[in-house]
Amino acid sequence: MKYFSKQELENALPYPELIEALKEGFREGGHVPTRHRHNVQTESGVENSLLLMPSWQIGGMVGLKIVMVCPENNLKNLETVQSTYIISDATTGEVKAILDGDELTARRTACASALASSYLSRTNSCSMLMMGAGKIASHLIKAHSAVRELKQVYIWARRSEQAEELANRLSNELSTTITAVDDPEKYANICDIISCATLSNEPILKGNWLKKDLKQHIDLVGGYTYDMREADNDVISKSEIYVDTLDGALAEAGDILRPIKEKVITASDIRGDLFNMVNKDFIKPITNKHTVFKSVGTALEDLIAAKYVFDNAIN
Repeated sequence: MKYFSKQELENALPYPELIEALKEGFREGGHVPTRHRHNVQTESGVENSLLLMPSWQIGGMVGLKIVMVCPENNLKNLETVQSTYIISDATTGEVKAILDGDELTARRTACASALASSYLSRTNSCSMLMMGAGKIASHLIKAHSAVRELKQVYIWARRSEQAEELANRLSNELSTTITAVDDPEKYANICDIISCATLSNEPILKGNWLKKDLKQHIDLVGGYTYDMREADNDVISKSEIYVDTLDGALAEAGDILRPIKEKVITASDIRGDLFNMVNKDFIKPITNKHTVFKSVGTALEDLIAAKYVFDNAIN
């Protein structure tokens, strides 16, 4: 049995290859039961969350991501989210590998967004606004750069120093011009791709910021509960809507469920998900409306990424 550390996954999961693996994996499909969630009380009385996320493919592999969300970890200089991924033979149950769950999640999430962008954004897209400068922001910028020739990337965050730090770091890693900005409205009006990865409960992207005569692609990644929002109703109503999985989006995505509840859109306004997009007969939207891709994540993405790592490690 092999253990893959964060550093090993950085080398084992290059963005272009993982994007292609996700495309093939969604074409193959798999079984993804509803994730299990349990509250784990600590000695201080604070409740941690234990999440169990399984997925498997018949005759292939079964994977399980174990996630602990520990709100008091910041007091111990630890990440709030701690996760581990276990991949086993789906027929025999033999454990094949254990992987760092945090790096696996960040990379598969970013590459799923880039996969959607490869179908939905304009092929000549060359500028991107990154709203949020947390752990996944660098992955999103790199993954989107793998499918579109980005020349300008602008980074905005509520903490300007965080945006500056990320921009400086990525400027040393990428040939793209990367700039930290203070005014997201200005850059939302000019960028081809807008990616949001925050934990906001109130919309940070406004529909009246978008350019009227430019078809833009909006990538909503951060919100994963009903109470979280990154785009206002105006963004949603002006766009063709796509999601990573229909079941996931209609179960917990506030950016989709709340506009439905407020009668801004209906569930039937969702044009498709990644399963539809990777079909060879998928037709790219030809309207002048913006496109929105809402990601909430799926255990199938974890399984595809982990299987890619394991298969390439033994070959």
